Amino acid sequence: MKLTRIAILVIALLMCTAGAVFAEENDPEPAEQAQDDIKEQMKADKTGTNPLNFTLDARLYNEYLWLNTAGDGAQNVTTFEFRAPFAGGKWQFRGKVRGVGLEVDLNGDGMNDVDEYGFGDADLRFMTIPYLKKFGFAWGVEFFLNTASQDSLGTGANTVGPFVGLGFFNPFGKGSLFVPLYQHKVSVHEDTGRDKVHQGILDLFMVKTFSKNKYWGYIDPQIVLDYENHTEFMLMEIQAGMMTGPKGQSAWIMPSIGVGGHRPYDFSLEVGYKLVW
Repeated sequence: MKLTRIAILVIALLMCTAGAVFAEENDPEPAEQAQDDIKEQMKADKTGTNPLNFTLDARLYNEYLWLNTAGDGAQNVTTFEFRAPFAGGKWQFRGKVRGVGLEVDLNGDGMNDVDEYGFGDADLRFMTIPYLKKFGFAWGVEFFLNTASQDSLGTGANTVGPFVGLGFFNPFGKGSLFVPLYQHKVSVHEDTGRDKVHQGILDLFMVKTFSKNKYWGYIDPQIVLDYENHTEFMLMEIQAGMMTGPKGQSAWIMPSIGVGGHRPYDFSLEVGYKLVW
C-alpha cells in the first residue's frame, strides 16, 4: 500500500525532527530571539489559522458533501466549535458539536435508503506545546463521543485519538506555517453491530497569511489509513479566508476533494465564520 509506506516515512521523519528539536540547545541567544519573534507573530495573528496559537475563539461553519455512494448521496453538517486556553495558557481545549442531515441512495435504484436528520457525534480535544522556539512541538489527545441521535449519523463508537505534531514557522516566507501531524484513532467501545475504529491520519497542514494577517490561504492534505479494514484514502482541503471586522471576526470558504476508491465523499464545500478574542 503506497500511502501506508509514505505515512511510515513521514512519521519517522517527524520522530527524527522532534529529537533534533529537543537537542537544539547549543545557541541559546538566537533561539530565545527566535522564540520572542514567533510569539509576537502569534500574538498579532487573529485569523485563527495557526493550530499552535492557543486562542480563545468560537466558530460556526456548514459543510455540504457529495458522497461516494452507488446512487445519489449527500450530507450536510453544521458544526459549532469552541476553543479556549487553560492551565495558564499551556493547554488548549477544543470542543465540537454537530447537526447532521443525510440522504443516501445506497444501491443506485433512485430511492433514498437513508433520509435522516439530527445530532451527530461530538468530540473533545486537549492539546499542549511543551517546546516552542525555532520550531514548535505539540501533542495531545482527542475524544470522539458516540452522541449521534440516529445510528446513520455517527460512527456508533467512542474513540480516543492521541496525536503528535511539529510546527515549522515561516517556511514559505513571513506569515507561513507548516504543521505535519500524525493521529492514531482507536475505538474503546462500539454499539452492537458497529465496526471497530482503528485509523491513522497523517495531516500535512500548510498556511500563509497576507496583508498583515488580513487574508489567508491554506492547503491541508490528509492521508487516512484504515488499519481495521486495510484500506486508505486521501482528503484534500483548500481554504481561503479574510478578516471581516476589527475584533477578530473572519469568514472563510473551503472546498475539499476525496481521493481513492474508499473515499467517503467526492467533493465538499464549507463556509464558516469565526470570532477570535
